[in-house]
Amino acid sequence: MQTNRKTLGIIIIIIGLIVIGLIIYFGFFKTAPETAPTPSATSTVEGQLPTGLQTGTTTPSDKPRNQMTYDISKEKPHEFNANDLAKRAMFFSERLGSYSNQSDYGNFTDLKIYMTASFQDWVNKYVATLKSQSSASSGYYGISTKALTTDVKNFDDKAGRASITVTTERRESTEKINGGTPYQQKIDLDFVKVNGDWLIDRAYWQK
Repeated sequence: MQTNRKTLGIIIIIIGLIVIGLIIYFGFFKTAPETAPTPSATSTVEGQLPTGLQTGTTTPSDKPRNQMTYDISKEKPHEFNANDLAKRAMFFSERLGSYSNQSDYGNFTDLKIYMTASFQDWVNKYVATLKSQSSASSGYYGISTKALTTDVKNFDDKAGRASITVTTERRESTEKINGGTPYQQKIDLDFVKVNGDWLIDRAYWQK
């Protein structure tokens, strides 16, 4: 009977040691299973856009533009050259050479702002002569003129003198406007620089 109690006590001790060993094993030595990290709100899944709030990113349209201001006052003033004078010669020739007996000689009077004082005096006398010679009963007569090319014979900006020849195409009309046969005629223009502006001093139609 004593032997049975001794055996039972040994068994109880062994069972207790096993229980203690299991507690120590599971409580201290066995690590907890690793868990997969949960995706953050800002992580990106392949093929998808971030769902969280993004900071520090800009699109090209959001970037501040480097706007440069243009100051036209810093541009150098344009210097009137031979090409500019040639354009004025073409305009003057077309207007001077286009007139009719019913336009009250506006082709002369309208161009006075481009003429020197001496040329204006000549125009006033010439127009007065034409008016005294014209007849109210005469039929319609007119000439249309178109400038074709220019030839700058001389351009001296310092001396203030220039000469330009303009080749024009002209057409005379009597009863029917622009009904005549066109022909070419050249006109020679002499320019003089007066107070910084180029003015026509003389004009001659070549025969």
